[in-house]
Amino acid sequence: MDASTPDSPLAPTSLAALLAGTEVVVGDAERQLSGVLKLLRRLRRASQEGDLAGLASRMTEAADAARAAAEPLRAAADAFAYDTAAAFADGSYLSELATAARQAELTLVQRDGRITAYPVILRLDARAQAVRIGKKLERRIRPAFLAAELKKLQSRPSRFNAGGFLDRMLKPYALLARAETPGWRPDRPGPGPVVSLSDLYDVLTLAPVAAADYPVEEFVCDLLRLDRVPEARAARGHRFEFAGSTGKKGAKRLTLFDEQGEQHDYFAIRFVLDS
Repeated sequence: MDASTPDSPLAPTSLAALLAGTEVVVGDAERQLSGVLKLLRRLRRASQEGDLAGLASRMTEAADAARAAAEPLRAAADAFAYDTAAAFADGSYLSELATAARQAELTLVQRDGRITAYPVILRLDARAQAVRIGKKLERRIRPAFLAAELKKLQSRPSRFNAGGFLDRMLKPYALLARAETPGWRPDRPGPGPVVSLSDLYDVLTLAPVAAADYPVEEFVCDLLRLDRVPEARAARGHRFEFAGSTGKKGAKRLTLFDEQGEQHDYFAIRFVLDS
């Protein structure tokens, strides 16, 4: 089989088609080599026992069979041509991934230069020939496989601790709130000042390693998770209220698309201690 001809399963039409063709070639070789292994086992036994009848011809038969299995693999390797960098750059890979995502009933959102498959942001890494899923570098990028993995990730039960997240935010919130309203104290009943969530994230991740370990996209995912638990309380009894752009002038918008593709915008927050 000439793997470079248009009728070959390795004709480079798309990554999915190319890999499907590779599966066919490798599967055929695997079956042929299984027969070669059986021949080799019989040859080894004949050598151990001294069964000389036809030993040389059987060795030749095994060598010919191994060569016949190897030739399509070699041709396939020579014909395997997929320019990952070009496919990432021209959008053809994303088009394939979007099709696979629809087939897997996974919502994939491409907006403002970002690719979101809640709860993760995807980044195409041409140099590594891989896709970054959040912080993880995933080299297994066949569109159908990747879409299935993302669907499993999306379906995984959340371990989000809303109260713990509020506790984590309360300290940097207090620093920013006192800057806004010097007389405010965390133990004072009533609503605290509205502070920018973007500024809160910056304080939360002041150490460079902290920002690397907790990217802003993950922070916004946590905001959406928190938004879904409106009754959540911090350990000291504080509840939270999100505020829109009018609640905090100049607050930077933090945007996330959920599993249905719905857009969520977050600008600011304040803590409230009920009396």
